[in-house]
Amino acid sequence: MDIIKIIRDYKLIYLDINKLCSSLEKLNLGDYETLREKVKSLIENGDLFLDEKGKISISKDRGYVKARIILNKKGFGFAEVEDMNDIFIPSYALNNALNGDDCLVEITNRKGDNNFDGRVVKILKNNTTHVVGTFIEGTNKDIVFPDDERLPQVRIYKEDKNCAKNNDKVWVELYMSTLNETVVRGKVLEVLGQTNTPKAEQLAIIRSFGLQEKFSDKVLSEARAISQEVELKNFPSRVDYTEQKVITIDGEDARDFDDALSIERLNNGNIKLNVHIADVSNYVPYKGAIDNEAFKRGTSVYFSNMVIPMLPKEISNGICSLSEGVNRLTLTVEITMDKNFNVKKYEVKEGVIKSSHRMTYTAVQKILNGDEFLIEKYKDVYVDILTYQAISNKLKQDKHTRGEIRMNIPEPFILENENGEIVSIEKRVQDESHEIIESLMVLTNECIAKMFYDLKLPFLYRVHEKPSEEKIEKLRILLECMGISNDLKLNGEDPKTYQAIMEKIKGDPKESTLSVLVLRSMMKARYAPTCLGHFGLASEFYCHFTSPIRRYPDLTIHRIIKDYIHGVPKQDIKLKYEGFVEFASEKTSETEKNADEAEREVDDYKKAVYMSKFLGEEFDGLISGVQEFGVFVELENGVEGLVRLEDLPMDEYTYDDMTLTLYGANHHFTIGDKLRIVVAKTDTRLRQIDFALAGNDILSGGTLARKEKKSKKTTTKKLKSKTSSKGKRKKR
Repeated sequence: MDIIKIIRDYKLIYLDINKLCSSLEKLNLGDYETLREKVKSLIENGDLFLDEKGKISISKDRGYVKARIILNKKGFGFAEVEDMNDIFIPSYALNNALNGDDCLVEITNRKGDNNFDGRVVKILKNNTTHVVGTFIEGTNKDIVFPDDERLPQVRIYKEDKNCAKNNDKVWVELYMSTLNETVVRGKVLEVLGQTNTPKAEQLAIIRSFGLQEKFSDKVLSEARAISQEVELKNFPSRVDYTEQKVITIDGEDARDFDDALSIERLNNGNIKLNVHIADVSNYVPYKGAIDNEAFKRGTSVYFSNMVIPMLPKEISNGICSLSEGVNRLTLTVEITMDKNFNVKKYEVKEGVIKSSHRMTYTAVQKILNGDEFLIEKYKDVYVDILTYQAISNKLKQDKHTRGEIRMNIPEPFILENENGEIVSIEKRVQDESHEIIESLMVLTNECIAKMFYDLKLPFLYRVHEKPSEEKIEKLRILLECMGISNDLKLNGEDPKTYQAIMEKIKGDPKESTLSVLVLRSMMKARYAPTCLGHFGLASEFYCHFTSPIRRYPDLTIHRIIKDYIHGVPKQDIKLKYEGFVEFASEKTSETEKNADEAEREVDDYKKAVYMSKFLGEEFDGLISGVQEFGVFVELENGVEGLVRLEDLPMDEYTYDDMTLTLYGANHHFTIGDKLRIVVAKTDTRLRQIDFALAGNDILSGGTLARKEKKSKKTTTKKLKSKTSSKGKRKKR
């Protein structure tokens, strides 16, 4: 029933809600109370408009559009509307709308060329409900100045200050804005510490992304009720792997272990690779308090000095962690291979393991390099480790033949001491020990995805779709301009053409920078309820199954698998999960994105803090990004800073966004160029680092720049698209 169409057709406008619903009832469209609820819902979502006299009309017929407000720090904003250009909203016409709010907007002025001015008529949904900022005590009133400069000052009444003191960094809940309020009010929920202290600033970033370290009492109560011991006699139907030489391989600083390995050598010469994954679903009931919180979080979030876990420590570091020397429940994938490590079959079973060794990547790498002490120490699993290496090598060969795109993009690793001081930032390079685990986990994920695709059951897949033609063409032009041709003709259907590029640039000093450009040309991996393949891995079937302690999609998959193992009819599984996996795929993709951005923001803050120690010092770097406002330069440790246009040598510059080049009559800057820079300025609040070219030794306004450049003219060549000069982290 289309109530909007009926109101329009029968001209039931400018009636109050009672008369409207009575009129609709007379048309035999339902009972009065049901119709009233539907009309109220249409008013709340903005399809109908209730004016100040209590009269109802159709929003679209009044010229109102639904939009999301995006503010500028100067006070004005834009309304983002589907299928039309953004609408400019002056500051005086925002009517208390905050950044991110969903609103009804009236177009007040048409400027031609599909450009519009407008005003906010009604706030439909306040999406900015909390802010972080600096608390300032005043004579007559206390104010919080939000870190996000696009947000207005927040007035704090005395009863709402929660013991906040002058210059504290605070987390504030906003009161609902209405058109009758002239100020934004708030209540201090948490004092994070003094502004400009590392702990407070990190917490401020974390809170700004809606992240919380602590769990509710209800969640903790449920977690603490879980037994921390596994007795074999209580699980007679599970496969007993406790006599096998099971090992975990993780980083030195890992606290939870959700995957383990063991090998069985069969009489016919075949081997059975057993990949054991923590059976989190055994302890986290579907729709229980822990599960609801885990779904809300979606993923664990990792910072250099802390983790915000998806699950309480009683689960993540306790009963579900595959720790050395204790029984633990698993979902185990048994992968049978012939003597040449070709996969013959695979099954998934419920099991119990007891890890023989908690091994680290460092120790395994030393063993692979021939460290005699460690070979002797781990002699009971030494042959197994060599077998894992051989399997990994075979898998890498197979994946290379398929067209897997392997990228060399080392991640900056921030090392801090016990006092929270940043000791160093270095690029973390993955060695062969990391590759072994990655190869075996990818294989396991592929097996599970293929198995449940064939069963035609609801599932959550990890998908990486083919790149768009526009991005492919842009990358092709850029690579050609940089002298890198692709004999296979770059295309989005065959990952081998991308693979050929990566092999061509391997060993090049600019390999890492070029790899980021290639990565940017591809789609971002996400979760989906349909199997769309994984372009980067050249996998037809792929999912995330191997990390249920830290990722909710893996936990969802485990539940589906266990229902199937336990003989739940397929139709019942479909009824239970078909709608949920569609919703969960969207939600968990969002929480993953939010976690990535939070991690990146905290890292950027710490990089700015660290580089503050080196103001005025010189470093060598490579241009990693080019924009019309300057060039980004990446140092050897992975830290990136901006050389602004006004700090480049005097010239009349043109920006070409197809080739990512700034060029003038006498100067030329493009991706991969080597530059000698000096650290000019750091801004920890904005999390920015400014560089200047070495030799520009006049200090002005906190940056190193030549005074005569102030009169420099610049021109910008505007093409159809612009590429962000910040790379994104790779996630399989």
